[in-house]
Amino acid sequence: MFRCSEVAERASALIDGELGLWPRWNIRLHLAMCRGCRAFVGQMRITRDLAALAGAAQDPLPSAEIEAALARRRIQSGRPS
Repeated sequence: MFRCSEVAERASALIDGELGLWPRWNIRLHLAMCRGCRAFVGQMRITRDLAALAGAAQDPLPSAEIEAALARRRIQSGRPS
């Protein structure tokens, strides 16, 4: 199983689907046990999705997943929707 620093180094490759079976399995095992790394990878996914939206030629609405993630962050921070 990977350490937190190894997960951080490979998080981008995980999100982009560039890891092989065993590295992906090891990271997922680590994420199952490490809340901090789960949050880190989750934030990276949100950042990737928001960057893709910002770079889109059109002005699309955020996906339901992004809307839900942003709503959860607002609730956690105590800010009104």
